[in-house]
Amino acid sequence: MAYIETVIVTWNKKKYVLRLLEQLKNLNYPSDKIEFIVVDNDSSDGTAAAVESSYPQVKLIKNPENRGGAGGFNTGMRWVLQNRPDCKYLWLLDNDVLVHKDALKKLVEVMEKNPRAGICGSKIMDIDRPWEMIEVGAFIDYHFGDVRRNLPPWEKLRDPDAVFEVDYVAACSLLARTRFVKEMGIWHEKFFIYWDDMEWGARFNVAGYKVLASNASTVYHPSWGGRTADNSAIWRNYYRIRNALWFYNNYSSGLKKRFLLACMILRYMRHSAGSGIRAQTELSRAYIRGVRDFFSNSYGKKNIYIPPEDLKLYLSDRKKRNLCVFIPHRWDIDAAKEFLSDLRDKFPGIKFTGIVPEADVRKWHPIFKKGDMITYRRLKNGNLSWADKYNIMKFLGTRSWNLLITTHLVPKMGVIWGRDVVRIDFEKEKPIASAEKMNFKDLCRIPFATLSFLFQVLFRLPEKDADNRRVGL
Repeated sequence: MAYIETVIVTWNKKKYVLRLLEQLKNLNYPSDKIEFIVVDNDSSDGTAAAVESSYPQVKLIKNPENRGGAGGFNTGMRWVLQNRPDCKYLWLLDNDVLVHKDALKKLVEVMEKNPRAGICGSKIMDIDRPWEMIEVGAFIDYHFGDVRRNLPPWEKLRDPDAVFEVDYVAACSLLARTRFVKEMGIWHEKFFIYWDDMEWGARFNVAGYKVLASNASTVYHPSWGGRTADNSAIWRNYYRIRNALWFYNNYSSGLKKRFLLACMILRYMRHSAGSGIRAQTELSRAYIRGVRDFFSNSYGKKNIYIPPEDLKLYLSDRKKRNLCVFIPHRWDIDAAKEFLSDLRDKFPGIKFTGIVPEADVRKWHPIFKKGDMITYRRLKNGNLSWADKYNIMKFLGTRSWNLLITTHLVPKMGVIWGRDVVRIDFEKEKPIASAEKMNFKDLCRIPFATLSFLFQVLFRLPEKDADNRRVGL
């Protein structure tokens, strides 16, 4: 059996990395042919000490600072390349995955059968809904400037031995041939996080080495979608935008590249405007900063402001507590009622105004006084009718309120007064984003920033990196 070095990068996820290390004990692979390396990115939650005490056989590397996914994996890969000359494959794992006992074995089998393959990744399933597939490899869309999941036909997915040739595989579970890594180099550390594994796959493909995804190798990972509803969307979108622009600037050329980058920037600016209108001011600014830093060649880790999320502290500092509550779906009713009742117990003088689904309207009578509630009905396409929108706008304009409470589905019509908005996960009874208000000055700047960026696409594009090979070695 081939000798494997496994690299796990972690930062402040002690519970997850300990869970993974415990599970890896049951891996269906000879224990004398595999070594586990944990790279700790200067965690403050005791991760390093816990790994040292519970798993002394694991090689622990402590980075003096948080170097992100790119810097963390590079730390582990550099150590392997310098200290383990017999290593045939590098297995990169996210710290929050769970792996099937045969996951590694199946990856090795695919690589052994395909000597020109540089990388092979696992099929990724949703850890909360293990019957749902997230992806089995993915493709880079050079026409739209984005990525799209590899979603094969059902008959292909039923074939346990199916192998798919893709553009890249996520580092949730990625097996790389060490010999080719020495030739191609490790990750671009400037990315910090996001697009690093995508660029690696593209680099291998350009060099003629295949990137494969195995249907037989399975791991479980939290859904990507769950990472866009809370305040982490601010820093996630910043890095995705900045690094995506770098990628297409380096892997496209000619007029096609300029047209693609212009379309991407227009899309990002549209998202920036939409976020601003929804009172997500810091998220709106993150879109603009990502584009600006691309043009100024400003990479690496950035200090990104994340607003605090303590709603009760926010309410404690205000004399007027007139809250408007927008409930976007009927399945939020019971959890929202409990959350609002708890707020009323803690702040007896609080006043609620409600915009609620027409279904089960009687449930709201203990919360809202007569005349302080309006109902709506969704159309078949999920939207609100123009009549309902008009009635809601009229209702909001004639009621006294200074804070809008809703989920991550913030209605545009509820924030045009420039008042504070807070997004709540009603089931978990906690904010998923802090109270922010629509910033009119920021919104007015977006068209001018867009024109400036488009001018730079035409006349001042950053130079391509001279050589993508042997990065960081």
